[in-house]
Amino acid sequence: KRVPFRSPNPLPSNTASATIPSQSVTGYPLSTSNGHIQQYSVTLERQIHDIGVRLTYTGSYDSGINYSINIDKQQPSLAAYNPALQPYPQYSSASYWRGNGKTKFNSLTVEGERKVGQVTFIGHWVWSYSLDNMLNLENPYAPLAWNRDTYPSEDSVVLSAVWRIPVGRGRHFLTSARGAANDILGGWDLSWISTEETGHFFSPSYSGSDASHTNTSGGLPNRICDGNLPSSQRSVTHWFNASCFTVPITGTFGNSGVDVLVGPGYSVQNVSLSKSLPLTERIHFTFTLAYSNLFNHPNFSTPASNVSSTGSVGVISSEFGTAYSRIGVLRGRIDF
Repeated sequence: KRVPFRSPNPLPSNTASATIPSQSVTGYPLSTSNGHIQQYSVTLERQIHDIGVRLTYTGSYDSGINYSINIDKQQPSLAAYNPALQPYPQYSSASYWRGNGKTKFNSLTVEGERKVGQVTFIGHWVWSYSLDNMLNLENPYAPLAWNRDTYPSEDSVVLSAVWRIPVGRGRHFLTSARGAANDILGGWDLSWISTEETGHFFSPSYSGSDASHTNTSGGLPNRICDGNLPSSQRSVTHWFNASCFTVPITGTFGNSGVDVLVGPGYSVQNVSLSKSLPLTERIHFTFTLAYSNLFNHPNFSTPASNVSSTGSVGVISSEFGTAYSRIGVLRGRIDF
């Protein structure tokens, strides 16, 4: 037997009494676009004696980017939080998609290459500066502000070298070697890549209170000084000056920007030894022995940044992750 579902009053006239427990809504503008992405670059190349040099500028400017923001907040004030003062008190939350997001990116790359005998050296330095105006959405009534992106690093240096070990057929030593002697001793290439990066950016925070009286617990604190320490004063137990950040004044959101602190840098040395063996005229087998982070240099994650946690703030408690761990790999590949 079918039992009809009835709602005697689906659209009550008294919206204050129309609270739907745990119900949230999302709104979209009637006219929505995907924004505009502009990218541009220019490259200058020149050979200076036996060194090839490349200078590249890359930039982008994106506008009209869509993002979602919680609009069901009352204005920050000295008055205590009152759910009835929210724009949509009948819902647990209400978000809306806006289309005025923007991003900027600028980078400069300097690259050089030189071959010395059987060794090829390549090195490049990248400086980058990336901004985003959609990173601080705590206050839906405030204008959007530019903030640094967490990624990429501001400075990155990569140096590499490839040495064609001069042993085996067609090389300087044992050039006429054949059979097992050439298969075992000849045709090896040794590669080395060194990567050095400055740290990624991260944000301070506070917790445990609703300073803005908008039912927003914690968030960005007030910033009263820079907070970044000189590199000589940083350590895993005291990475930044937490006293530069305080709980916001009652009735306000914090004035600190997003990603105003710089985390630990990264240093990785990778090395590989490889050779290719012709099995037939069309089939080749390549053997590679590779180590990432050869010297097992520790690369740390960003420190705890909650200034309300006085015992752990500024303390680094973990490494960056397995991507920067020392890992050895034996790999075989057949090309045909």
